[in-house]
Amino acid sequence: MAREPLWVALLLLLHAALAVWGAARHSVTFDENFHLPSGVLIAARGELRVSAVNPPLVKAAAGWAALAAGARLPSDAALADGEQGVVGESFMRRNADRYHRVFFAGRLVVVLCSLLLALVVWRFARDLHGGAAGLVALGLYALAPEALAHAGFVTLDVPTALGWTAALWTFRRFAVSGRWGWWAAAAAAVAFAFLTRFTAVFLPPVLALLALWTWRRGRARRPLRLALGFALLGVTTLAALHAGYLGRTSFEPIGAWRFESEAFRALQARFPGLRLPLPDTYVAGFDRQAVESQPGRTPSFALGRLWREAPWFYFPLALLVKWPLGFLGALGARAALGARRAARGARPRALRDAWALVPALALLAMAVFVGRLGIGIRYLFPLLPLLAVWAGGLAGRGWRGGAARRWALAAFALVALQGAESAARAPWWLSFYNVAAGGPWRGQWIVNDSNVDWGQGLIALRDEMRRRGIARVHLAYHGTTDPAVYGIDSVPFTGGLPGPESDWLAVSSYYWVGLSQRMMTAAGRTERPIRFDFSPLRHVVPTATPAGCMLLIRLR
Repeated sequence: MAREPLWVALLLLLHAALAVWGAARHSVTFDENFHLPSGVLIAARGELRVSAVNPPLVKAAAGWAALAAGARLPSDAALADGEQGVVGESFMRRNADRYHRVFFAGRLVVVLCSLLLALVVWRFARDLHGGAAGLVALGLYALAPEALAHAGFVTLDVPTALGWTAALWTFRRFAVSGRWGWWAAAAAAVAFAFLTRFTAVFLPPVLALLALWTWRRGRARRPLRLALGFALLGVTTLAALHAGYLGRTSFEPIGAWRFESEAFRALQARFPGLRLPLPDTYVAGFDRQAVESQPGRTPSFALGRLWREAPWFYFPLALLVKWPLGFLGALGARAALGARRAARGARPRALRDAWALVPALALLAMAVFVGRLGIGIRYLFPLLPLLAVWAGGLAGRGWRGGAARRWALAAFALVALQGAESAARAPWWLSFYNVAAGGPWRGQWIVNDSNVDWGQGLIALRDEMRRRGIARVHLAYHGTTDPAVYGIDSVPFTGGLPGPESDWLAVSSYYWVGLSQRMMTAAGRTERPIRFDFSPLRHVVPTATPAGCMLLIRLR
């Protein structure tokens, strides 16, 4: 395609511009108040223990950006406490006069990660199915509301997807070519994945399965080199972990550790003398993450009710209502095209498709049957780029017959439809629900939490108050940021009848549907989680819904 580089450049530029717009317009979200202070401490002092539930690499990069923007470190008293919420609040208070600026600087690191991921999606699909497929895949990723939302937050969902997608692309290239240059790229991608999120432990088994399939189908150019390269990934990844955690490894037997999770306690009981060749903070963070993923630990909201843990249908349901119809249509069309080819006895393309489709299905299966942490589709963010690569095959060069052009045109039409859906919600992409789900107003009752309300609506609420001349508001806000930092004069609403201080009530969607959480106020977070019963107000139509995640209601 003669104009392919131009279209690639335009899509990347559009993705970057929209992601930066979102980063500027969204207030700091719940988890960002843990990730960025942790990254600042890693970058400034090499302190790895705060918010150790995720590895340090991306957090440190965002921390360096925040320091360059003038970030101040949390207080020594907060560091002595060590709890991520305490440290995060101290960081917020000490940076109140530059709060959004330092977070915006950190968010730009994730925007860069998303641009790199978009490039990988394009190249991956192009390698598998040709130039037109690469453009379709790039368009599906670059214009996805989910990608545009998470590209603008200092969180690990986009970087996690970058590690997975880059590792799969580069290791496939190594498998079919046998070239060490591709192996080096794969080793770097796998190391990046391990230094970004603990879910990377599932990546090597997927790579092994796909490598074995490639060998069995006779597509591995140098099988012995492929086996050696896979084995060496263990060495390079372990070395990267030790470097990323600054060589802080004690090699103590696990019998001397104090574990919290059932999984690590069981391992400790069975093998007390085992010495793990892993950094101490990596093991401690993995243990803590395992606690949060234990069954029944984190309640879930689906179909208008609370569940003790996520029901098996949580993620399929959430993806169906949160993904745009254009993207869902592309997936359906791709599946239909593959079935049609199979029915006609066409040469199978299963191996090519498997490098994107198998990891996506494996991640979905683990979320449905193993993890059950139903608080947002962001935990399945790697599905988005992988399925975009697979769906790009609609415009693949391998399809034959007069219908091939019509399939390709349909693919580009679906990309355009998704772009229109994203534009309709700009820049509030995090609260996007497709039209079939009824948008945010109805969608919040299907799935909630970080699917719609992650604390990102304070700037939108402040601007709405200014437009309407509202000086003060009763506020039930779900987030870890003091609303006063964004210039909102509020009275924390914790239940009962609102007082005479204001005629207005603003409620986060999270609280509106009945979920509970500690509330951040000017005096700090409440000691206990708060749950509301807003059923007497269900008939009230809000005056405005700032950012699609808050409800502004006139009381009098």
